[in-house]
Amino acid sequence: MNRNIPRIAAILSLSVSLSIIGQPAFAKTTFTPLKTGMRSAKVQEVEKMLAALHFDTKLKVDKYYNTYTASNVKKFQKKYKLKQTGVVDSKTYASIKQQYDKLKNQTPKPNPSTKPAPDNKPVEQSTTLKLGSAGDKVSELQKMLVALGYPAKVTGQYDESTRYAVMLFQSRNKATLTGEADSKTYQAIKTKYEQQPSQPQPGTPTQPSTPSQPSNPSQPSTPQKPDPQVPLPSDLTADEKEMIQLLNKERVDNGLSPLQVDMKLENVARVKAQDLVKNNYFNHNSPTYGTPFQMMKSFGINYRSAAENLAQNWTVVAGHKMLMDSSGHRANILNPSYEYVAIAIVDGGPYGKTFVQMFVEY
Repeated sequence: MNRNIPRIAAILSLSVSLSIIGQPAFAKTTFTPLKTGMRSAKVQEVEKMLAALHFDTKLKVDKYYNTYTASNVKKFQKKYKLKQTGVVDSKTYASIKQQYDKLKNQTPKPNPSTKPAPDNKPVEQSTTLKLGSAGDKVSELQKMLVALGYPAKVTGQYDESTRYAVMLFQSRNKATLTGEADSKTYQAIKTKYEQQPSQPQPGTPTQPSTPSQPSNPSQPSTPQKPDPQVPLPSDLTADEKEMIQLLNKERVDNGLSPLQVDMKLENVARVKAQDLVKNNYFNHNSPTYGTPFQMMKSFGINYRSAAENLAQNWTVVAGHKMLMDSSGHRANILNPSYEYVAIAIVDGGPYGKTFVQMFVEY
């Protein structure tokens, strides 16, 4: 009996030591649930997979797990008969990854070595933008993707983020997921871009329309000048004052009344500009405040008609020129219906300064 006791103790001790040895192995594979308020690369990975699977209502791929992320997770959980918590636990993550991998495996990969007979094919291949491509054409593509709300950066280099943005576009438009912009994909992106008159960031400037000036086009000074110098509130920054003066000069040059500054609207524009920089996005739709029009109304701006222009550039003059060279933005600036304007300019964003212009008619 005394002999048996040490044997039992040894067996128990072995059992305990096994479970202790096994614990770290489980700890390594333990999945930390993702939920609202978390910010991490894992969140970004889940957002990318959800977007590719079309669970992307107001979703931003930005590493931040917000209410929109939770809402899309719930939709996924509902579709795949999981408990609808809006939290990505290990089971939900595995299911999302499984569906995402399935989608990737369904995507036929083009074989560069096989060249079909038609003459068109080589031409298409020679214009295909893909990893490693660089130049103005890539910059133009990236600008259009950014303007359409896809997570790309304008660098002129076709990098992984560009490839992912193209793949996301292809996924949302039910095209083959290659991550490459052949002539067909490029044209589809361009068509979508051109269908939106008020793009957040203009790409290649539209052909500058020559201002219809009554006489002496060669005269650099304004042919008629009622008075673009409206009273400017002292609360405006020097940059904001400069852009309002440039904007009102354009209106006066085109026979329109200058716009007055509305400081209540100015507050809204400043909040939007700070939101753009703080949350690192560039889109009319804010993940915090919704559309510009929802945002205005939530701040007590009751308008009859309204519009918003967004831009990013290094200087006020360059930002103003870029907006005037874009037909949709120019139309807002020269709209005779608007009476009031708010312009907010903050330092930040990939191009130095971020500009928000809001126009209203009361």
